[in-house]
Amino acid sequence: MTKLLYNIIFFSCLLRSQQSYEDFLLQQQQGFDQYRQSITNEYLAYEKAEKDAFDQFKKDVELQWNQFKGSTSKTYVSYDDDLQSRASIDYENGKLLVEVILDKNIFESEEINHFDGGILPPHRMGSRNPTIIGNYLSIMCSFVIPLLQNADHVKQELAENETRPLFQGLAKTKIIQKLVKVLAEKDDDGNVILDKQLADINGNNINSNNVENFAERHLKKQLKTSKDYKAKNGKGKKLFTLSLNLKSDHLDSRIKKYGKEIIKQANRFNIDPAIALAITETESSFNPKATSHIPAYGLMQLVPSSGARDAYRYVYKKDKVLKKGFLYKPKNNIELGCAYLAKIRYDYFKSVRDDNSAYMCTIAAYNTGIGNVAKALTGKGKIKPATTRANQLNSNQVYNTLIRDLKYEETRNYLKKVWARKDKYL
Repeated sequence: MTKLLYNIIFFSCLLRSQQSYEDFLLQQQQGFDQYRQSITNEYLAYEKAEKDAFDQFKKDVELQWNQFKGSTSKTYVSYDDDLQSRASIDYENGKLLVEVILDKNIFESEEINHFDGGILPPHRMGSRNPTIIGNYLSIMCSFVIPLLQNADHVKQELAENETRPLFQGLAKTKIIQKLVKVLAEKDDDGNVILDKQLADINGNNINSNNVENFAERHLKKQLKTSKDYKAKNGKGKKLFTLSLNLKSDHLDSRIKKYGKEIIKQANRFNIDPAIALAITETESSFNPKATSHIPAYGLMQLVPSSGARDAYRYVYKKDKVLKKGFLYKPKNNIELGCAYLAKIRYDYFKSVRDDNSAYMCTIAAYNTGIGNVAKALTGKGKIKPATTRANQLNSNQVYNTLIRDLKYEETRNYLKKVWARKDKYL
C-alpha cells in the first residue's frame, strides 16, 4: 500500500513537472511571437512614416518640375534644398545629368526692383564658394549692369528677348554649383560616389576642385538651348541642362571601391565571391545609393522587412528593425547581402548536392523568394520536394527548368544576367 501511494505521488509530481515545462515552453514561444510582432509593428510604422514623407516630397517636386524624377536601383537623383537644381547619375549607362530651373520672371523680383547700382548679394543665390561667387560677379558685371540701370529697362528687355544672356548666366552659375556638390557627395561610409569616374578629354579625373573649367567647355554649347514650361504652381519656368558621359571604365572604379569588402564578406559566409559580385552588379550596378520601390536599399538591394531582417537574425541571432540609413552604409549592406545568400544556400538549399544547381536556386530565390523557386521545380511551394527534384537533375537541366518555369520574367532575366556575369569575376 505504501509503495502504491509512493508511485502515485511520484507519477503525479512527474506529470505536474512535465506540464510545467510545457507551460514554460509555451510561454517562451508566446513571448517570442509577441517580440517578433512588436518588431514588425515598429517597422510598419517606420515604413508608413517614410512613405508619407516621400509622397510629400514628390508633391513638392512636381509643383516645380511637373514630373518627378527619383532614385532607382541604378540611378541616383539628388535635389538641392530649394528644389531648383537636381543631378541624376545613371550608373548603368554611365551618364551624369545636371538640371536647373529658373522662374521666367526672376528679373522682376524684389532684388531687381530695388537695384541701386550695386551687385546682388551672392549668398542670395545659395553659394558660399568663393570661385562660384567670383563667377557670379563676373556674369552679373558682364550682363546685368548694362541692363539694370532701372527696373523699367529690365522689364522692357525681358519683353523683347527674355534677357537670354541673363538667364544663361544664372543657369551656368547654378549648374556649376550643383556639379560641385554632386562631385563632392559621399556614400554613407564616406566614399566619394563619383570618385575617378568623370574625366576631361586628356584623361584627367574631374573632382569638385577642378570642375569649373571642365564645365565651362561643355556649357558653351548646351546652355544655348532651354525648355520653357508652366509649372503646376502656375509659374513660368526655364529648364537648363548639362549632360556628361562618365569614363568608359566607370563601372571598374566602383568595383575596385566595393569589391574588396564583397570578397571579404563572401568568404566569411562561404559564398562564391564571383556570385556575390555578379549579384551586386545586377542589383545596382554598384550604386551605393540604390533605392527601389519595393522598397529595397543599397548595393545589394536589401528589403528591410524580409531579406535584411532574415540576414540580421542569421548573423546576430536577434530581431531588429533595419532602417534605410543602416542599409545605405556599404559595409552593412554587403555584410547582410552575403549573409542572406548564405542563409538561402545553406539553410533552404543545403540538401542540393551539386554546387552549381544550389547557386542557381539561390540566385533566383534572392530575387523572387524561396517559394517561387520551389514552384518552378515541382509546381508546389515546399522546399524538400524541390531540393529532391534538383538532385534528380544535372545543373544544366536545373538552369533550363528555372529559366522556363520561374513565374516572373524579371527573375528569369535576373538569373541569366547573374549566371553570365559571374564568369568575368572568377
